Amino acid sequence: MEAFEREIYKHYFQVGGFRPMPNQTKTVDLDFLLENYEAFFFDAFGTFYCRDNFLYPGAVAMYQKVRQSGKPMRLVTNAASSAIEKMVEHLAQLKIPFAASEIISSGTLFENLAKEQKIREAFYIGKEDGKAHLMQAGVSISDSPKENTVIISSQGKSEFIWENALRILQKPNAKLIVLNPDAWAPRNNGNREGVSGCYAHRLFLETHPQVFYLGKPFREIFEKAKNSLPQKMKIIMIGDTLATDIGGAMNAGIDAAILLGRNQPEKEFQADSEFLQVQPKYILQLRDDATAIKI
Repeated sequence: MEAFEREIYKHYFQVGGFRPMPNQTKTVDLDFLLENYEAFFFDAFGTFYCRDNFLYPGAVAMYQKVRQSGKPMRLVTNAASSAIEKMVEHLAQLKIPFAASEIISSGTLFENLAKEQKIREAFYIGKEDGKAHLMQAGVSISDSPKENTVIISSQGKSEFIWENALRILQKPNAKLIVLNPDAWAPRNNGNREGVSGCYAHRLFLETHPQVFYLGKPFREIFEKAKNSLPQKMKIIMIGDTLATDIGGAMNAGIDAAILLGRNQPEKEFQADSEFLQVQPKYILQLRDDATAIKI
C-alpha cells in the first residue's frame, strides 16, 4: 500500500473502533468455500471487473459456479456513483447478473443518514448517476448549501470543485459525507491510483469537519447485507482490498477471502496485513486457465 493509503485506512479503523483481526491464513479454491459456506458476499470493482468492462481472469466462472450452487449471493459495493438500476444493466452486460435486491451499495445507506442529520441540501462531488441516491433521500444539490454539507461519491476533476468544497467545509458546523470510502483502486494495466477516499481524506485533513463514512469497511453495510438474507447463514466475503473488503467483513463477524494481485499487491500483502492487523482467513486462488475478457 501507499503510505497515504495506510494512513487513511488506519484512520477508518480508529473511527470504526476496529480491533486486531488475527487468523491462520489458508490458501483455498472456490470448491472449498462452496463446501463450507452457505452464502456468498462479493465485492464488485476489482473482484469481478475493472474499468472499460474489463473482466478479471476467472471472474465469470467464479460467478457461474456460485450461482449454479443455488446459494444466496450479494454484491456488497462502495460504488455509490452508480444508481442501482444502472448497476443491474451493467452487470447483465458483463454476464455476471445480479438482481437489484442482491446489490447492497453504500449509496443506499444515505437516505437514513439524511433523515437522521436532517440534510436537505448539499454540494455533491461525484458522477451523474450517483445523484439518484441524493434524490431518493430528498436532498437537493447546490454549490452553496445552507447546511454547509459536502457529499463525495467519487473524486472531483476540477480546481473549482476542490476550492468550493474547501470553502464550504471551513464554515461552522460543516459536514463531510463520504459515500465511497475506497482510498485506492486497481486499474486494468496492473497499476493502482488514489480515488474518492483519498480525495475526501485530503479535504478532511484541510478542514476537520464532522465526517460520516458510509460503506466498507464500516459495519453498517455488512449488517444490511446480512439482514437481506432469508435467515442466519454462514457467510464468506470475497474481495480484493485488505482494509475495506476483508477488514470490514471480519469486523462485522464475517469470514473473508482475498484475491491478491489486484488492489492488494501480493508482494506487499504480509507487510500491509501486519500494519493493519488484519489477517484474512483465506487467500482465494482461481483457476489459471481462465483469461481476462474485455466485453
